[in-house]
Amino acid sequence: MLLNRNLLRLGVLVPVLIWIAVVYYYAVDVPWFDDFDPFPDFLRSWIDAKSFSEALGYLFQPNNEHRMVIGKLVTLFYYKLTGKLSIYFVLFSGVCFTLGTFGLFWSAFKKSNLSPYYFIPVAFLLFQIQYHLVFLWAICSMQHQAVVFFMALSMLMLSRNKFWFAVVAALLANYSMSNGIFVWAAGAGILILQSSYRNLGIWLFTAVVAVTFYFIGMSPQGNESSVDFFLAHPELSVFGFFAFLGGLVDFFPEKEIVTRSVLPVLLGVAASVWIAIWGFANIRPWLTKTFGISFRKKGLLKVADETIPGEKSLQEFLIGILLFLLANALIIGFLRPRFGFFVMIVSNYKMYPALFLIVTYLSILLSVKAATGKKIFRFGLIASVGIWAISLATYLPVIAERSKYLMVNAYNQEHNAFGLGHIAFSKTAVYVDNLMKRMTSDGIYSFPQEADWLVNEINSQNGEKLKENDVRYRVENNAIVVEDETSEYTLKRKGGQYAYLKQNAKIYLFKLAQNRYDGRNLFRQLDKGSIVEIPFSTLEKGEYELGVVRSMNDAPVGQFLGKVTIP
Repeated sequence: MLLNRNLLRLGVLVPVLIWIAVVYYYAVDVPWFDDFDPFPDFLRSWIDAKSFSEALGYLFQPNNEHRMVIGKLVTLFYYKLTGKLSIYFVLFSGVCFTLGTFGLFWSAFKKSNLSPYYFIPVAFLLFQIQYHLVFLWAICSMQHQAVVFFMALSMLMLSRNKFWFAVVAALLANYSMSNGIFVWAAGAGILILQSSYRNLGIWLFTAVVAVTFYFIGMSPQGNESSVDFFLAHPELSVFGFFAFLGGLVDFFPEKEIVTRSVLPVLLGVAASVWIAIWGFANIRPWLTKTFGISFRKKGLLKVADETIPGEKSLQEFLIGILLFLLANALIIGFLRPRFGFFVMIVSNYKMYPALFLIVTYLSILLSVKAATGKKIFRFGLIASVGIWAISLATYLPVIAERSKYLMVNAYNQEHNAFGLGHIAFSKTAVYVDNLMKRMTSDGIYSFPQEADWLVNEINSQNGEKLKENDVRYRVENNAIVVEDETSEYTLKRKGGQYAYLKQNAKIYLFKLAQNRYDGRNLFRQLDKGSIVEIPFSTLEKGEYELGVVRSMNDAPVGQFLGKVTIP
């Protein structure tokens, strides 16, 4: 018995601990791109507010098409506790939300009659590194992980007839991000199946109030053009719907979009066929009870046994989450194809297909006999571990490259007024520079000093030199192109190839992007060699020393390439 328990714990802990380790190792304590508005700028506005009502207004102020009340509260909590802004704290708060979601699934699962071992695939499906732009990008961390947790909490409370707790959780989901409004549709589905019409009326009234307030003062963000695009290209929305749901088998993040999207579309279609069958099987009893509709043939699938409260609760919990996911797939398939089909399987949406596969797997277990359930578990275990392992191999290089990019651009932002997602000398770059100078001068935020080793190497340049022809550069089209044809990629946090431009004490840093692999091996994403293009518009005028630093082992090596003049 003890051995069995240890095997169960090991099966669950392996994906969880590796996922947390990836977050810990590759997270960089910097805001990036859309992070500035809901985190440092919100803090500045809160601090400068002349009244509590004004400060409260900033808490509910939209950020693009979202109201990130939960994310702002997390930021504010840490500030009140320490007087600091910490992107690390934001990221690990998101980690806690996902751990909480996992706990909610276990809470719903353990009261069913299913074997505890059957839960192991849930861990491998949920703790994926494919959605790294969720857990390593602060704004996405506080949007997707928070909304999923509160949505799941609300569905669990409804499935256990704890209505008012469900309402509170739904309100928190509503104000985590814009897709939180779909929690109301999901909850309504559960209440209808429960024939709880009084609670349904209260639920819908609360939904109308919450959603109306959510959209007051919100700009359409150009979404009206999605209608025209849909009418011109309806097939993209159909394929996009299925690609979104099957996105967890997007194993080739650096390949062309057609190659990437074939498997997600096929899996999305296959899983949706099952979901349609399962969904109808669960609606049949309600149709008979409510409208007296009788069906000649008995359903082929086993419906949850109402005499086993845990089984019925798990079924309703899964139905609620499924409705939430389908609503997301519909709206993403409708609104987002105009930005490019890649958006259907972009990393920061990948948490939803993970949940979709979990719902698919658990719904099958609930619908079959015990003997068949064992076979489903074996298949689910092999499939989930396979998806997880392949994702580790194909996505870790991408995660490592992004971490290094953020490291050097944190330095550029601190010393050169650009780098963290905004074009140098643009209005947004000036806004970010002024904002971060305010944060640092007030002692609220400190840039990470992770690039110090690189700057020290550039300033010394006394160590081993690269071979003369290892790295070449050229000036073309108002840009400096630096190319290293021999460099290998490394998963080390500080490893890689970096170009620099130095003018007296001023240094600009640039990460050479590893070349994509274009061979026959679909599972290999990156190839030998790296390149970076540095536009003249990024730099101030003058003469610079151009060089590179390569760090593959413990000792970095550098090479001076020549002098270039920016006109």
